[in-house]
Amino acid sequence: MKKIKVAYVLNTIISGLIAALISTFFAGGTIAENYTDETWVAPEFFVILPIWVFGFLVGLFVFKSKNPVLFLIISILITWASIPIGLELGFNLAK
Repeated sequence: MKKIKVAYVLNTIISGLIAALISTFFAGGTIAENYTDETWVAPEFFVILPIWVFGFLVGLFVFKSKNPVLFLIISILITWASIPIGLELGFNLAK
């Protein structure tokens, strides 16, 4: 049980950091796109973060469930899938 909780916390930290970095990178745009003084040129890429938060919230059931492995696997899948799904949604919203 302790290993499952540690795996959940590590997944949350690593995937959250990567999701935040990728979403801010795409939302900020490049120098060529950011010819204004705006910080977020394409804020639609922040759609990655709510999807990641949903995976994080599903994973919280690891601490109270009788079958924490199921919630850990679902949480890992959702948190890591939030990046490509959020990028696809962001590109579609940017059109």
